[in-house]
Amino acid sequence: MSIDRCIAICFPLRYSSIMINSICFSLIIGCLVPPFITLLYPTMVIANLPFCGHVLNHFFCESAAMLKLICVDITLIKLNTILSSIIILIGCLIITTVSYIIIVATVIRMPTDTGRQKTFSTCLSHLTMLSICFGSAIFILIRPPTEYSVETDKVVNLVSTVMAPLLNPFVYTLRNQKVKECIQDAVKRARLL
Repeated sequence: MSIDRCIAICFPLRYSSIMINSICFSLIIGCLVPPFITLLYPTMVIANLPFCGHVLNHFFCESAAMLKLICVDITLIKLNTILSSIIILIGCLIITTVSYIIIVATVIRMPTDTGRQKTFSTCLSHLTMLSICFGSAIFILIRPPTEYSVETDKVVNLVSTVMAPLLNPFVYTLRNQKVKECIQDAVKRARLL
């Protein structure tokens, strides 16, 4: 795969010729299969262990909350879950960082300031959403096990699963010039009242 295909978004006029169906399919498979394979084994192991209770104190079947219900020693399972999560997280962070380095290097070579500004605006929106998702995951992973709290996990998971999709339209539409003009008009009208 050429570098142009990796940063097709930086070439809007060539996007449709660069991003052919086979490339899109490869990107989808590359994003879905590794995490699925990595998390399949721990999930199967956890599902076959004896549970001491039937009430999960969480919004969804999050692994840390499920591990609290298991009646046997889960030290190895915790270690496996933490290691696989760290591998996935670091892998995603490396890919994202390298992608943004390539994008920034490409944008800096753009001949017009307007093009650079629009591209950096788009990147800033993406980075805002990524920081919410990665921030939540990093917070959960770097916390010492002694400070584990189901309530804290609920709040952090709520931020990443609800707040990110909720903020998504606002983050991306605020870049739109017509939306900015409507907001400015609304503010002006409110001041006149």
